Amino acid sequence: MNEKINENIVFYAFRYCLGRRTGAVDEMVNYLKMNWKRLPENTQNQIQEEIKTTIDRGNAGSDCDIKNWKTLI
Repeated sequence: MNEKINENIVFYAFRYCLGRRTGAVDEMVNYLKMNWKRLPENTQNQIQEEIKTTIDRGNAGSDCDIKNWKTLI
């Protein structure tokens, strides 16, 4: 797992999944957890801020999705 992570692709996938009501949410959250330390701090902060904002607006998906997203903040 020494290969460089493509931060842009990860971020695009995250944005695609945020607010969806599919199994993709669970996979994305798990991927982010496994690779969290490989992401720059500013990217981690941006992801967390977008999750908080999306939850506050009521657009983060179903209850199970929100529960998953909250594990990252």
